[in-house]
Amino acid sequence: MNTTRLTAALTLGLALTGAGARSGQAAQIEATSASSTTKIQTLATPEMGSSRFNELFKPIADAPAIDSTYQYLGSPVSGNVRSQVFQGTGDAEGLYAYAYQVTVNDGGLHTDSISFQFNATPQGTDLTGLGTPTYAYVVRDGSIGGLGTPVASPGQSIVDPSNLSWQPGSTTGTLRANFVEAATSTQPLLSGATSASFVVLSQQPYTTSFVNLQSDAPTTGPYTQVYAATGGSIEPIPVPEPATILSWAGVIGGLLAARRYRRG
Repeated sequence: MNTTRLTAALTLGLALTGAGARSGQAAQIEATSASSTTKIQTLATPEMGSSRFNELFKPIADAPAIDSTYQYLGSPVSGNVRSQVFQGTGDAEGLYAYAYQVTVNDGGLHTDSISFQFNATPQGTDLTGLGTPTYAYVVRDGSIGGLGTPVASPGQSIVDPSNLSWQPGSTTGTLRANFVEAATSTQPLLSGATSASFVVLSQQPYTTSFVNLQSDAPTTGPYTQVYAATGGSIEPIPVPEPATILSWAGVIGGLLAARRYRRG
């Protein structure tokens, strides 16, 4: 009787594994079709305190903070994109931290998102004790280097990027930071606001990159620039595929069910 029940439990686990794998494969096919040849990967952005960041990363003497303006068509100077690159020390030895902050001037239009080339795959490590590699962070509670303390627009809270993503191409990579999110009714970065500082980690040295900004009006005027990594590999971030995660979930579920049957 116990053998029969064990067989049934393992069969259930394998069935779940097969269903999970098929589901993961379908998701993978859909994602690949939607992006042609490259996958867009969302970077989790846990919060890191400014004191912890300033302990781990130090400004580079010959790379002062860039404070680059942007302007939307039909408007005066609309805001600034600030960036700075930091050198890791201690637990962050061997890393560069690329930090960004977006400001909208009083009376300016809102800003929906920014994007720019970041030509090295972000580097994952665990600097906040989460137990998993993290490739990016947000800093909300104070200034880091030449990037000031984030400021909320009137009646709003400090805005983090609602989505920070990495897309590897064949020879270049792209970072995108979206501030507006329709699914959760998250507002864009509004007049008078300065976003939380968002940080991406890399092992590669820095160069400068031109920035695209999005609102309900196109940008005009001089190009906006930020620091970005260069010279590294352009690859997807090595995270488990959905099919792999679901497959292991099915096997584990089957083994747990088998244990329950044995006890019965």
